[in-house]
Amino acid sequence: MMTSSLQTEHRYKTRWTRGRSSNSFSLCQGVLSQNSSYAVHFCPSLAIRAVELVNCVCNMGSLPKWEIGAYFVIWIGVSIYGILRVLITSLNVTQRVMDGLDLGTWPLGKYKDNGDTEWTLWIHIFGPQVLLGLIGHFVVARICELPFLGLVQHRFHACAVYTAAFLYYVIGLQFVAVLLFHAVIMYVIARSRVTWLCWLYGLMVFEGLTFEPFRTLQLGDHRNQPYYMPHVTSVTMVTSIMRLISLGLDLCDKDKQNEGEKKKREKDGQREESSIFESLTYIFYMPTFFLGPLMTFEDFKQQTRQNPHACGVADLWGFLVSCARYACWGLLLEFIYHHFFIHMLQRTFFLFQSLDMWTLGAIGFLQCQCFQLKYTVLYGVAGTFARADGIVTPGTPKVIAVIYAFGDMWKNFDKGLHKWMLRHVYIPLGGSRRGLPRQVLSSFAPFLVLAVRGGGDLSIIVWAGANWLGVVLETLARTAARTPYLHGLKTKYAPSAASERRLVALFHGCLLAPAFISMLVFLGGINVGRIYALKTYVIGFPLATLVTTFFMFCRVQGIMELEGWENVDTEKNVEPQTHKKE
Repeated sequence: MMTSSLQTEHRYKTRWTRGRSSNSFSLCQGVLSQNSSYAVHFCPSLAIRAVELVNCVCNMGSLPKWEIGAYFVIWIGVSIYGILRVLITSLNVTQRVMDGLDLGTWPLGKYKDNGDTEWTLWIHIFGPQVLLGLIGHFVVARICELPFLGLVQHRFHACAVYTAAFLYYVIGLQFVAVLLFHAVIMYVIARSRVTWLCWLYGLMVFEGLTFEPFRTLQLGDHRNQPYYMPHVTSVTMVTSIMRLISLGLDLCDKDKQNEGEKKKREKDGQREESSIFESLTYIFYMPTFFLGPLMTFEDFKQQTRQNPHACGVADLWGFLVSCARYACWGLLLEFIYHHFFIHMLQRTFFLFQSLDMWTLGAIGFLQCQCFQLKYTVLYGVAGTFARADGIVTPGTPKVIAVIYAFGDMWKNFDKGLHKWMLRHVYIPLGGSRRGLPRQVLSSFAPFLVLAVRGGGDLSIIVWAGANWLGVVLETLARTAARTPYLHGLKTKYAPSAASERRLVALFHGCLLAPAFISMLVFLGGINVGRIYALKTYVIGFPLATLVTTFFMFCRVQGIMELEGWENVDTEKNVEPQTHKKE
């Protein structure tokens, strides 16, 4: 049976994007890592050959069934064993960490770990006000969609005015005025078509948050406000500055378009110029205002310029179902905090140091999963309210437990931030199109921006540096694997796909433990990361090091197998539909 070009392109995109992690050393990854659309459209024979190579490597499930089963048993069994040890430890030390526990909520449990200050603040303390603000935004948008009012074209402007009024009531006039001032200044700077001026202004505003009196000037004096307000205004301003930089850079990029592109857009009926009011609707968009997810100005603008669609009964039902789904995820996180005192164990330093490696590893695993689950709820709720307006926000984080590569962790956790960095930092610096040295430099810049965004905090610097080093090592490994020398060694000593898969899993297994520790540095601080590093690579060497690496190896193998099953299911569901269209 002949395969159509449309089927070929779809199979290529599906298999490559969904199964790319399991073939980090394959020859075809270097050919198609950044220029997939070019290869498909302008070099179909090369694309078809690459599809065959990708398919060959993605089907690396040729390992014996008993071996695959052993990997899953070790991965799942050790994880469950460690989680049970954390549960037992939490029950045994309840009296010793009582100062860090709150009374629980029936029927979830008697006590609750209150160590996750971010979750406590944005859900239990300031969260109700944000939820009321989101409901008010939803009501204003639906009122503007009423046919007899004729305001559907101006609903985003009305929502921006509502957001400014809400911020004035909740935070204060000074915060709104400062943010409005920054937006106008950035809009004016962008008209100069000088990209570095936009970056300079944005970074200056970032640094102003770390020094007095500039910090008080921007965030306001909180002496007569609730104790949580400094954190709320600081986090909100950082997110707003990221949007300001995107606004300036996207406006500069549009101004630099050639005349042919502008005339083509005008011919298609698309507005080219972005007004100051359109820019303010982006800055003051309520669903993504406080915590995100982050959207670029170009994405937001293109969606707001589409033909408005009123929220119907089906949309309202989907909105309610989505809210209920994320409420269930929030209840799951609350249940975990009522029975697993992971943050309090970390903060009780003498007790945390005395724990064995099984319990320590499970605490770190649970902390990472809770962090992912927390942002699934926060980003999911924001995305639900945005979809009611016809705005599709970046997706929620992927489950950390099924990610094993530094690059995939960076791409799939905060997808909006990754796209922001890709569009405004990585690609403008050259990306992977100008050789390996330029690619390494381009990959360093996004992590540098993250360090500046974090205010120069040491834990964020260590986390960013470790992630950049991991991304560089994976890039170098892919590049080295394409050299004739290593390709010959692979052919000689690992000729089968199964042997190559074991090598890939071993490589990623060795990197996964440091990636795990760097994540815990980000979440728990330098001292927490130091304990994990010492017990894994110094005090426990070589036994703890070998056991940890072997467990990570089994975990990578299990994730590869899951990705293979996912690829097969995707092809079964999509290929018949594509053939039917033909």
